[in-house]
Amino acid sequence: MMEKVPSLGLGTAALALTDLSEAERTLSLALDSGIKYFDTAALYGGGQAEIRLGKVLKSQAARDVFVSTKVGRYRELGVAAPGPNDTPDVWDFSEATTRASIRRSQDRLGRDYLDCVFLHDIEMAPEAALAEALPVLKDLQAKGEIGLIGAGCNTNAGLIAAIYRGAADVVLVAGRWTLLDRSAARNLLPLCAQKRTAVVAGGVLNSGLLAKRPVEAASFDYRPATVVERDAATRIHDLAQASGIQLINAALSFPTRHSAVDTLLLGVSTACQLEQSLSALKTNIPQEFWENVAPLGLRA
Repeated sequence: MMEKVPSLGLGTAALALTDLSEAERTLSLALDSGIKYFDTAALYGGGQAEIRLGKVLKSQAARDVFVSTKVGRYRELGVAAPGPNDTPDVWDFSEATTRASIRRSQDRLGRDYLDCVFLHDIEMAPEAALAEALPVLKDLQAKGEIGLIGAGCNTNAGLIAAIYRGAADVVLVAGRWTLLDRSAARNLLPLCAQKRTAVVAGGVLNSGLLAKRPVEAASFDYRPATVVERDAATRIHDLAQASGIQLINAALSFPTRHSAVDTLLLGVSTACQLEQSLSALKTNIPQEFWENVAPLGLRA
């Protein structure tokens, strides 16, 4: 049982729907590489990510790991992301659904104790999340079934609201503290430092826009990137290239440079991508690059 989130973690969203053997190989590689934190959610593949993670953790008798999951946003089993013919995601923070979701997550993961449970994308229904689901998590925390309570979403405002309502021992900042989008530095990260709220930085490649030189079809925040977003990412890429480093290496190294950020959450879909990410984190990024890249990126 760990009392705080480890400094490096692996997100399982992409592993919910990739080839089963590849997903298991990637999770096993993560364990073999010393990764002690795995983030999942009832949403990912409609529970498939939790099932796969639970299977690998059980097969390797890996109990000395930190696992976080999420409640409040749900999807049909096996659905990657809602399309024209799919049932859309459902946000449900009611007491009954939250309790049932926790039980299902425990069963899928094979763990009676959940190290952390995040309120998932609370910006979609903030009052329901904080008034209905949060008391359930507080109750389970008091009973020793949950370690940390957190909030995870794509907006700084949602996380700030969660902190002020006592809903965040830890926050998962998705996409708002990256080499491209540094908007969390304005209010969120200073507040986390003040309140001693732990910070997990996720979505640090901004849907792949920071993985390589942007193309016209590039994505940002799970949607097509705008011209402004592509141009900003291109400027950062070109600076990295001129500095003799790869864009993705700099993007993965950036988030934990802030003193308020405790954990970097990697997102991969294959073992090869995980190997590349781990290698990227070992790259020495010149201080001159960080100084030159400071004025670049999107406006906060």
